[in-house]
Parts: sequence; C-alpha cells; structure tokens
Amino acid sequence: MKLSPLIKGREAVVLIGLIGYILIIGLINSSFLDPSNLVRIANSALMLALLAVGSSVVIITRNIDISVGSTLALTAIVGALFLREGMPIPLVMILVMIFGALLGVLNGVGVAYLGVPSIVMTVGTLGIYRGLSFVITGGHSVENIPAEYKRLGSMSWLGVPILVWVVAIIIAIAIVLMARTVTGRHFYATGDNVRGAHLIGVRTKPIVVLAYAISGLFAGLAALIFIAQIGSVSNQAGAGIEMRAIAAAVIGGVALTGGVGSVWGATIGALFLTTITSSLTFAGIPGFWADTVIGAILLIALFTDARVRETIEKRRKAMRYRPQPPAEEKAEAAAAGGAA
Repeated sequence: MKLSPLIKGREAVVLIGLIGYILIIGLINSSFLDPSNLVRIANSALMLALLAVGSSVVIITRNIDISVGSTLALTAIVGALFLREGMPIPLVMILVMIFGALLGVLNGVGVAYLGVPSIVMTVGTLGIYRGLSFVITGGHSVENIPAEYKRLGSMSWLGVPILVWVVAIIIAIAIVLMARTVTGRHFYATGDNVRGAHLIGVRTKPIVVLAYAISGLFAGLAALIFIAQIGSVSNQAGAGIEMRAIAAAVIGGVALTGGVGSVWGATIGALFLTTITSSLTFAGIPGFWADTVIGAILLIALFTDARVRETIEKRRKAMRYRPQPPAEEKAEAAAAGGAA
C-alpha cells in the first residue's frame, strides 16, 4: 500500500473538515461567512502557517523544534531594533531571515553532530533565546517602528492583504521544493529510516541541520510578519505558539514518527486552528475554550494517526509473509494464460 495516496487523502479530509466547519459556523452566525471576515482569518493565520511549515520540515526528519516561538521573538526584536535605527527595510529583512536560519543551525548542530535529543536541545534554546530577548530589551517592548514598514501590514491587493499573497507564494515554493527536489526527498528518507538513508548515500546529518535552518528561517519570516502587523515587539512575543505550530503540522497529516506529511498539510492545519480560534465568539463560546478545543482536536489527530499507521503496518506484514504459490502452480497458471 503506497503512502502518498493516503497522505493526499488525509490532507483532503482536513481541508474538507475545514470547509465543513466554516459552513457550520456560518449557519450559526451568517456574519462569519462574510468575505472580509474570511480574509481576516487568513491574515491572522500567517505567522502560525509559516511556523507550522518550518516545524513540519523538522518533524518529517523525525525530530522536533519547540524553540520556534522564542526564535520568532528574538529575531523580531533584533529586526525591530534595526528598523528603529533607520536601517534599510530590504537589508533588515535579509538579516532577520539569516539570523533566524543561524539560530536554527545551532539547534541542528546540537541534534545531528552532538547527539543531543531534539526535544532537550530545543527546550534549552527556547530558554536561551527567550532570555536573550529580555537581555537585549531590558524587559521593555520595542516600539516606534517606522511607519513605512508598518504600512506593509495594511496594504492590500484585490481586497486581500499583501502579506497574505506573499506568504502564499512562499509556501507554494516550499511545497514544490519539498515534493519535487532531491533534497526534499532526502528529508523524507532521513525521517523514514535514518540508517537506510545513510546507506543509500543521503548525508543525514547535514539534512537534519538544514531542516532546522529552514525552521529558523521560517521563524524569521514570521517575525517580519509580526512586526508589520503588530507594530511593536514585546518580550513575550510568540510565547506558546510553538505548540500550536506543532499541533497544526500534526493535524495536517505530518507524523511525529517522521518520514510522512507535507508542508501543504501543515498549512491547512494552521488555517484550521486559526479558524477555530476565530469562530468561537461567533458560536457564542467564550474565547478561553480555544486551547481546550485545539488540544482535543490534536489528541483526535494523534489517535487517528496511530490507528492508520497500525493498519498500514499490519497490511505490510500480511503482504510480506503471504504464502507464495508453488512453482508448479505458477507454471500451470502461466501456461493456461498463454493458451488463452
């Protein structure tokens, strides 16, 4: 049984579930289906979508990155300080993305070359990056961001924010690179069977480092979105968002056991979670139920994932150990086929 049709099916199920959920909330409160509200939800999902995409690449290699929220905060603070000092906007964007990638590389080196378990490594850097954010700012928010940059958060084209278009293009490029390039296939091979991948020539350690670099890069991109949309950066920026990013990836079909999933699925998962959070008030449910609902959905996704993989493994074993017909029967069958 091939996995690719299964994964595409799972992504389709999540997408259908998202559309169905939107329609149900629309029946409860028709204003939820207003185009302007749907655009607002898409705009609100940008940071989570970018973090989920970056996290999914790491998870596909059978690792985890729970430092993305702190990486977002630190890169956003550095970027905001550069902007406030009058540095050119394009240069700031490039530096923030490079800085985010370097923070990711630090995680990757610790995991791939020093042998530190990924959850331990990223818990450590989560605290380090958050601590550095406090040290740099002295515990104060970074404000007075230039109006030219904040204007990016309010610009639109065809009634859709410019940032939505930009992020959609970035994610589309990531989808193609993961699905159509040799490096993309190496991510999956490493997560599926790291020893087997190494034996066929995949440089698994650099691949893991690259996965973390991509996660950091996307956290830097999310930081740029954060600055443009919020207009200031506090020390608590991105706190807790790492768990939602992982949840979005898992809900979108990325397996925590590695080797399975797609950035497209992670994007759908991010849209799903953002839609749920935004819809609660329209459904008359207090907003503090958001984490409870998201947690329940994540548990259901994990349970379903485990059951699906158990079924696949049973079918694989059944096919592997299925009795083969004797050679004489094969010959008779072949002769009969030739005579026919």
